[in-house]
Amino acid sequence: MYYKKLLVPVDGSPNAELACRHAIELAKAGNMEIIFLHCFGDLPTTIGGQARDEIIALSEKEGKALLAPCEALCDESNIKYRSTVRPGAPGRTIVLVAQSEGCDLIVMGSRGLSDFSGMVMGSVSHRVLRHATMPVLVVR
Repeated sequence: MYYKKLLVPVDGSPNAELACRHAIELAKAGNMEIIFLHCFGDLPTTIGGQARDEIIALSEKEGKALLAPCEALCDESNIKYRSTVRPGAPGRTIVLVAQSEGCDLIVMGSRGLSDFSGMVMGSVSHRVLRHATMPVLVVR
């Protein structure tokens, strides 16, 4: 199968960085586009007004900083990419973005920064594998 568009979730973990590097090598080999995604989680509905706006702005700023190293690697390799920062539960958001963007493949790390919550509630990679309608490459 020929892949045209890859989705790479990024959370700042070593495995996400490794997934980024794998996706870039794939993109080099096949003239693919990469979409980098950072999800900062759902905000409680009890937080509203200016406080909510400030949390969202800070989360977006932190997300963009986490995406910057992957973007720099793409720039060095002349790889076409886009980046997005979104709110929402990571497992659900990754699948929704992959579907809405028409991605052919999700390339993600096997473990993120939330290892403890992953053990308790099920890992993000497990949720993506269970719900994605396209192939998922889990890198470790």
